[in-house]
Amino acid sequence: MRLIAVARKAGWGWFIALWIVNLARMVLPTIVGLAMGLLVSRLLADGEELATVSALVSAACGLMLLAHTTETVGAALTFSVSQRLDGWHQHRISRLVGGPQGIGHLEDPAVRNDLEEALLKGLPGWASYSFGTGATGQIAISARTVGSCFAALVLGRFSWPLAIGLLAVTFVVRMCVRREWLGQHGVVRKLTPVTRKAHRWADVVASPWAAKESRIFGLGDWAIGRHQRLMSGRVLHLAAIRARVLRKTAFLVVPLGVAVLAGLGTLVWAAAAAKITPGSLAIYLGAFWGVVAANGMDYEAFDVHFAGLPTLLALDHLQSRLSSSSESSLHPYQGSTAPPVVRFSAIKFHYPGASRPVLDGFDLEIASGEKLAIVGMNGAGKSTMLKLLSGMYRPSAGQLTIDGRSLDDYGARAWQKRLAVVLQNFVHYDLSLRENIVLGASQESAHPGLLDIVARQAGIEDLLGRMQLGWDTPLSARYQGGVELSGGQWQRIALARALYAVARGAQLLVLDEPTAHLDVRAELDVFSRVLDAAEGASVVLISHRLSSVRKADRIVLIDDGRVVEDGGHDQLVALGGRYAKMFALQADRFGDHPAHGGGDAT
Repeated sequence: MRLIAVARKAGWGWFIALWIVNLARMVLPTIVGLAMGLLVSRLLADGEELATVSALVSAACGLMLLAHTTETVGAALTFSVSQRLDGWHQHRISRLVGGPQGIGHLEDPAVRNDLEEALLKGLPGWASYSFGTGATGQIAISARTVGSCFAALVLGRFSWPLAIGLLAVTFVVRMCVRREWLGQHGVVRKLTPVTRKAHRWADVVASPWAAKESRIFGLGDWAIGRHQRLMSGRVLHLAAIRARVLRKTAFLVVPLGVAVLAGLGTLVWAAAAAKITPGSLAIYLGAFWGVVAANGMDYEAFDVHFAGLPTLLALDHLQSRLSSSSESSLHPYQGSTAPPVVRFSAIKFHYPGASRPVLDGFDLEIASGEKLAIVGMNGAGKSTMLKLLSGMYRPSAGQLTIDGRSLDDYGARAWQKRLAVVLQNFVHYDLSLRENIVLGASQESAHPGLLDIVARQAGIEDLLGRMQLGWDTPLSARYQGGVELSGGQWQRIALARALYAVARGAQLLVLDEPTAHLDVRAELDVFSRVLDAAEGASVVLISHRLSSVRKADRIVLIDDGRVVEDGGHDQLVALGGRYAKMFALQADRFGDHPAHGGGDAT
């Protein structure tokens, strides 16, 4: 009954209207039978006035028209209510998932499983049920039960044993048939991974993302063969299951058939023996079929079992896992015009399930307004440090402070408003160029003059000039007038987004390998532009190319989860440590053999 209670979230007016229409749909056939029985009785009576008969005919026709209308209105109303409930359901999930600070909960397998269940991920391609159809389906089933009980009350005037027995047999048969078909449908859902694999092979042949390689390497026939084998196995498996279900349901229908034939025979015998009038026969026949209608099972049974109840249970699990981890700051950030001082103190961090920490005894201070470069080998912990810095994760041990205040007390939401970050795997938004940039400060209104400045700073003014729709050009060829960008162009777009955030007040700019798709000279140009554009803000630059970070005020080398070298470029080269060896190795690749830090590795 929880699904019915939750259906009120669509709004009381919609909820009540849906109940009224569903009840009318189930009760009206029996009422029409009553009207027709009364009409037959009047027609057979001697001396009945024409006006009375006309009124009864009009009433019967009106009831039949009303029954037809409720069917049409009911379908539209059910769709509207289910859509409203789906919206409420998705909004609630979004609030729960977006509540906790950081992204650690999104990588929790238990949370991900609950989230996929709540969103009904992995359904067969033909499945159309949702949380909303589950809730409205429960109302439809309840209304059908009420309608059958009402019909049984009418039939009980003729014979209570017949009415109760027919109703009981109908419900039992329906329950058994429902169990068989739900079991078959459950098998279909378990075959979803097979279906997904088959569709994946079809995509290799037909989708743009794989079209080039599938044709170059001649993968078409091979992929189609895999698709056919997977789908053939699935179809044969389902055919065997459905044949078994049909055999069982055919056997289950026998008791209902016997009950129906016995009931109809009893009514016919009573009419033939003049124990009931022809009008009463019409009434009882209508009620008889109203009772049998309880055996009907449309898609709402699947909606309730596979959509409504599982999503509601998954939502409860998400609520219990995430509601307690929502962010709260007792002393919210009030604002500061100066770049922050950030300090990592004895930080230790390991990912869930990992035995070895990524950061262990990590100490680092980022001074206000400092241009800091962070370098190191792959897996040293650079990107993990960035995730801690941006509030995506909490340290396993140690403390991260902002202007002397703990980040937990400061609040990740408030802190992130002071940040502008370009991640390694930044998002390609299928939006216009303008929208892609202003997302860096989405809470602010777009500033046209500022957009032009940011375009020059990020080096995308030439790209902008080639776009027919200018700032309104969609950055996807799937839309009219849209364009496709190269990896390097997308990186400049992401950089422009971050610079726009800085221009709008962000005080710490963090760049994590922001120029991986650019050549060395383009990278140097970008970094020079960034340092000029971010004047007055702190900058943290993470990069593998050491020649590109020499303009930084300070460079730190991270290895094995901690800072092992710290200083300016010339200092670190003169030190002759790991940084110097890495720099010399990269410089040799470009034919440059610097004897000291002044060489140009480009």
